[in-house]
Amino acid sequence: MSQVNIKVDKDAFLEDLSTLIAIPSTKDADQAKEGAPFGPGPLAALEKMLEIGKRDGFRTKMLKGYAGYIEYGPEDAEDYIAVLGHVDVVPATGKWAHDPFTVHLENGTLYARGVIDDKGPTMAAYYALKALRESGAALKHRIRLVIGSDEESGCACMKKYNELEPMSLFGFAPDAEFPLIFAEKGQIRAWIKLPQGDGDAQVHLSSFYSGERMNMVPDHAYALLTGPEAEKWSAHAQAALTAKKVAFVEEKTEQGLKLTVKGQSAHGSEPAGGVNAAFLLAEALKDLPFIPTEKAFIDLLADTLYNDFGGERLGIAFHDDVSGELTVNAGVIRFGNQGGTVSLDIRCPIKASLDQLTKTLTSSIEKLGLSIGELGTTQPLYVDPKHPGVQVLKNVYEEHMGLDNVKLLTSGGGTYAQYLDAGVAFGACMPNYPYTGHQVDEHVKLDDLLLASEIYADAMERLGNLEK
Repeated sequence: MSQVNIKVDKDAFLEDLSTLIAIPSTKDADQAKEGAPFGPGPLAALEKMLEIGKRDGFRTKMLKGYAGYIEYGPEDAEDYIAVLGHVDVVPATGKWAHDPFTVHLENGTLYARGVIDDKGPTMAAYYALKALRESGAALKHRIRLVIGSDEESGCACMKKYNELEPMSLFGFAPDAEFPLIFAEKGQIRAWIKLPQGDGDAQVHLSSFYSGERMNMVPDHAYALLTGPEAEKWSAHAQAALTAKKVAFVEEKTEQGLKLTVKGQSAHGSEPAGGVNAAFLLAEALKDLPFIPTEKAFIDLLADTLYNDFGGERLGIAFHDDVSGELTVNAGVIRFGNQGGTVSLDIRCPIKASLDQLTKTLTSSIEKLGLSIGELGTTQPLYVDPKHPGVQVLKNVYEEHMGLDNVKLLTSGGGTYAQYLDAGVAFGACMPNYPYTGHQVDEHVKLDDLLLASEIYADAMERLGNLEK
């Protein structure tokens, strides 16, 4: 067992975490500028973490507003170990029991946006760094807590970090689950484009709006119906929703009849764990006599994509023996006077060919008379479980938990570990506790975060002396 003396001050930890949580650090592209590439919220959260590190006497550095780091260890050491956390969060959509940007502690459980993804684990890693320093343990390598601010929207922060800073010897991201994730699926991010069309009809789909982030299952959706028979066809859609026992709200607005439904959010890597509100609404609208372009948009949602979380209808279903099934999440859905767009967040098993999948996807969409606009990919992560760094983390976890020969994990979620030459995801969500990132009333046990901090401090010391 490590010689690191863990003395995490629970009150200080909660105070610092509460201060960080109180910053609504959601990406705001409209307010992005030089020095604040993801808007004011992510920058403020990044600055706060660096301020805390500077307050406590660590070396800190801001990297053009994209990322920053807090560092401890021999300043002249050639190599460093990276611990990669992020302070940006997804929007706090849905109805929360408490203010999502105020930490609420109830029966030992913390509730707030970012408390498990990823401000809570990042703060746990920071307090581990403090414990490591206070222990006086000797290190060969520097330990660098790297803080990103765009993990939820494309990881431009880590791309910039890798442009500006040398690669670490090894690292881990405290942004997933214990015991350890050594393989993460690749990702395809695609936007399906539909043109707006003209034509007369008794009812028009003037607009459709659902979802806020590509990597979230949409928990809300609304459609605006116009035309001389809008009221009649809205009643038809409402009857379909009632038959499916889907709750809805109809509003008469100056623009037309607005029909809104609610779903259930979940992480985009596990779309079957949520209820996609766009699918519910589109299914209720699919029999309406829209003009062809409006109907094509609804058919895409109600027929091609509807609950097809494995990509069967798109022809991209895939499975391997390491990371399991391919998944598809339709996360951001829009239709209006400029046409329509639907985002697809596709998590691809590590043995899948991203090139072949993108070709098949493009072909399938084109056969529907639609097109693919913006498209990006992220290669899968795979680190040999026998890697010395992986073995260190595995052993640390087993010792702290009193376990032997734990089974290492694979994941559909992507973390900053994908931006390391050698790195994995390591906690902070404990086994047998639900991972609630991206969900309403996101929560984690306070004691679990404190235990994670102990594990991280031990891991930092051992990795800090990792043989090259």
